[in-house]
Amino acid sequence: MFDVNYFKNQTFDFCTSTFFLYSSDFQRLFLHYFGFIAIPVHIYGGYCIIFQTPRSMKSVKWSLMYFHFMSCFLDLGFSFLTTPYIFFPALAGYPLGVLKDFGVRNQDQLYFILLLGAHMVVAIIIVFENRLLIMIGSNKYWNWFRRPWLVVHFLVATIFFLPTYLMIPDQESAKAFFTQISPCIPVYVNADLVFVAVIETRFLLRWAGTLFLGAFLEIWTFAYLTDRMLGKQINRTMSVRTVELHRKFQRAFIVQLLIPILILMIPVAYVGVSCFTFYHNQAINNIAIIILSSHGFFSTIVMICIHAPYREFTMLVFSVAVRFGHGENTSSVGPLGSHIVT
Repeated sequence: MFDVNYFKNQTFDFCTSTFFLYSSDFQRLFLHYFGFIAIPVHIYGGYCIIFQTPRSMKSVKWSLMYFHFMSCFLDLGFSFLTTPYIFFPALAGYPLGVLKDFGVRNQDQLYFILLLGAHMVVAIIIVFENRLLIMIGSNKYWNWFRRPWLVVHFLVATIFFLPTYLMIPDQESAKAFFTQISPCIPVYVNADLVFVAVIETRFLLRWAGTLFLGAFLEIWTFAYLTDRMLGKQINRTMSVRTVELHRKFQRAFIVQLLIPILILMIPVAYVGVSCFTFYHNQAINNIAIIILSSHGFFSTIVMICIHAPYREFTMLVFSVAVRFGHGENTSSVGPLGSHIVT
């Protein structure tokens, strides 16, 4: 729990700050404009998956599309639908997005975002499981177990954060508690709108950490087993070239995940430090949420760059656009010739 004496006899610059980066106006404008820019990129990435994934790798198309959809939908959830304005180290704040305009309750918006995050984690696991399924497609035990396994994962993702939703504190007493320990109500905060999701933030952080640790162990297991199975398939059911294509795709997808995750580690680390040390800086809070809301955008950019068919198709599109812009004849531009995923 918070130490109620922690803030006593201390002064803080943020109490009277009018710095624009602290304000909800900055958060709303930046996230909305960024979401507007990101939507065409998300749509283009989906087009590439559906229409530019070669036949040799069609087995991965729909699991990759599901991950892309959940990743982009989470971005839109942050930037447009909820647009959260959060006051870390307290898990309190208020939404600025379109769901608020439709009268959706604050606690429902919180659960919606947590739900999207949990299902995105499941989507990542499914991509790696799909790679292993290709290797052991004839294994009757896994084929029998797979459907219950999928149902359990979707069920866990749906109810994992339900305790947080059900344990949302009474708002009057929660606000009174934070008023008691806070040195002030900053001028950039609309106190009437503040919604307190959790008083003790460490419980939620540990709960979320459990989810991500379990997901990491599953992903690592599937990746390890797939790599071992690929080695056994050489000259049995697959040629050396086919095995190498599968390995290249797996490495490329890991890179596709790794780069956005490395970017996300910055705001996640800050939120953890802020909650455990009771440090508040609203400008950094806003930037942390902005970075979190860009996960799908960066994932899509990396996907287009790292997978050869999408990269080559994009270069072709740009080439045609440049020639068209210069008034040159584009009819000589041939079709995409690559049938390799990475």
